[in-house]
Formats: sequence, structure tokens, C-alpha cells
Amino acid sequence: MIRFWFKLFYAVEFVGVGIFMPYIAMYFMRKDLTSAQVGTLLALTPFAGFIVQPVWGMISDKLNVTRLLVTIGCWSTSVLVLAFTVTDRFEHLVWVVVLMSMLRAPIHPNVAALALDHLEQRGKQDEYGKFRLWGSIGFIVATIFAGGLLFEDNLTLTIYIYAGTMFVIGGISFKLPDRHISTEVQWKDGLRLIADNRELRLFLLGIICIGLTLGITNQYLVVYLNELNASAWMIGATVAFSALPEIPIMSYAETFIRKWGLRITMVVGVIALPIRWLCNMLITDPNIALPIQALHGVAIGSLLCVGVIYIDSILPKTWRASGQALYVSSLHGLGPSIGLFLAGLLMSSGSTRILWSLCLGVGIIGCYIVNSAMSVRNEPIPEVR
Repeated sequence: MIRFWFKLFYAVEFVGVGIFMPYIAMYFMRKDLTSAQVGTLLALTPFAGFIVQPVWGMISDKLNVTRLLVTIGCWSTSVLVLAFTVTDRFEHLVWVVVLMSMLRAPIHPNVAALALDHLEQRGKQDEYGKFRLWGSIGFIVATIFAGGLLFEDNLTLTIYIYAGTMFVIGGISFKLPDRHISTEVQWKDGLRLIADNRELRLFLLGIICIGLTLGITNQYLVVYLNELNASAWMIGATVAFSALPEIPIMSYAETFIRKWGLRITMVVGVIALPIRWLCNMLITDPNIALPIQALHGVAIGSLLCVGVIYIDSILPKTWRASGQALYVSSLHGLGPSIGLFLAGLLMSSGSTRILWSLCLGVGIIGCYIVNSAMSVRNEPIPEVR
């Protein structure tokens, strides 16, 4: 039954994400904000999370409050996101974005820590993808619905639906098993996680580069499709189709890892991203652009499943939440914040083509660094005693 609650949590969460996140850039644009202001708001969202996620991770591990932080994050986000509907002023939106992002930050790494802890007790850490794929299913269903029914005139409705899903998963969090850390951990050990592990430092640097490209595409894919004069249903279908490969990737991740290892499985997945950016630069027909976006799902399946397992494998289990927080803050925090800030400046040119050029260059560098990092073999890190 516990497995059911994890799957339901991810499914409902990403129903909300699929309806809300792909359209937030367009939502801000329709508030008559400048492209620089939109870029600033989009960049602040992951950057604020990046600042606090490592802190939330250490609090979770030190004070043993992993599940509590998930509940707080869900319910506070549910309330704060509604503030988007009551103001059009840029300076007010900045405060809402920052506060919501900070309080939402503990959700993803702490749920992953809870799931990995539950699976470890059964010797099945490699099955994490079978939990996470339900998030992809929810995302696909939601984006089809959003594209067909919400894109044209009812973007505000996405806010209300997202608030509702966050409230629901806050309730579901009470059904998840909490962690019980038997070893007392020290703050200084958490601060040394990166300093003492060269493999981790390199890996996170590569993930930051990849996250930079993902931040841009997550917010500007809809804008790109709009430039191609894609219909509302096609926009929803394209966003959904981009996530479709995540399901088989996550479902068979355990098999791939056992056959090829973490490094090859991870690198083969993320290499799909530079290919996608190159195609986005060249394609001007929405009918051709649609199938190309499937490359996104191949990479995301690796990043959200294999990457999570890899981080868990190279850090002490007593700092499980902190490790996931560092990973999430790099992939969904610092990287996207840099990318979205640059995108806001570059979009003054009026076309997304320059954004895909940036993604191509940075994405290639990120893939190279990730491969190099996962080739490094450190001495095993002893458990904190």
C-alpha cells in the first residue's frame, strides 16, 4: 500500500506541474510585463529554490523532519500561488515568486529521500523509477488537457488547478513513511559534502550546465511553438509528447542500470538534449517539431531517475536528503536560474532561435562534464558515526 501512496503523490503533483509550469511564461507575458521582467521572474523561481534547498536538506537530515517538510512545502505553495491572480505589478510578483519558491523547495528532494529510504529497506533502490514514472504519466495527461482547454483564454485557471493539486498532495504526504535516522549527524559534515568529494563537485557542475538548458526549454517551449503558429491542441500535445519517453525509460531503468551501469545509462540519456536543441534551431514546421520533442523525455527519464540513484550511491545515507537537495538545486535551481535570466535578455531579439543556440553549446559542455565526473572513482565515503 505504501508504494501506492508514493505513486499517487507523484501522479497528482505532476498533474499540477503539467498544467501550470509550461504556461507560466505566457501567463506573465499576458500581464503586459517586459521580456526582461518576465525573464527575471522566471529566473528568480529556480534561484530562490537553489539558495535554500541545501539548507532544507541539512535541516531534514539533522532534525529528522523529512516528511514534515514535504507537508509544509505542499500546503504553503498551495496558498502562495494564488497570489499570482491578485496583482499585475512586477515588484509584488517578485516577492510572491521568491517566497513561494523557497517554501516549495523541500518537496522534491525530501520525497525522493523518503522513497529511496523505503526502497533501501527492501534492497530495491534501483526501482525508484517505478515510483517516479507516475509523475510522468500525470504530466502527460495534464499537458494534453491544458493545451486543449486552457491555453487560449483561461490561463488563470491553471493557477487554481495547481493550488488544488498541491493541497491534495499535502494530505497524501501523511500516508508516506517517514525516515528514522539512527546516527546523529553533525552540521559540519553536511557542509563538507561537496568539499570532500571531487566526483560530486564535477557531476553537479555538469548538471548545472544541463539545468541551464532545461530551464529555458521548460518555459519557452510554448513560446517557440506559438512562434511556429501551432494550434492550442498541438501545443498541449507537443508538451505531452515530450514527456512520453520518460515512462519506458523510468520503467526499465533498473534493467538498463544492471546491464550498462549508471554512467552509460545516464550519458546516453542526456546526449539526446544537444540533438534536440540543434533541431529546434532548424525546424520551422510545428508538425515536424512535435516528434523531435520526444528527445526531451529520453534525457529527463535519465536525469530524474538515474541521476537520483547515482547521487544516492556516492553519498552517506545519513545525508540522503541533503544529497538530493544538492542535486535538485543544481538541476532545477542554479542552472535554470542562469538560463532563464539569459533568456530574458536574449528574447529582446524577438525569436527563440538564439535560445536554442545557447542551449546547444552549453548542453554539449554539460554532457562532457557529466561523463567525466561519472568516470571518477573516489574512495568510499564512510558513514558519519
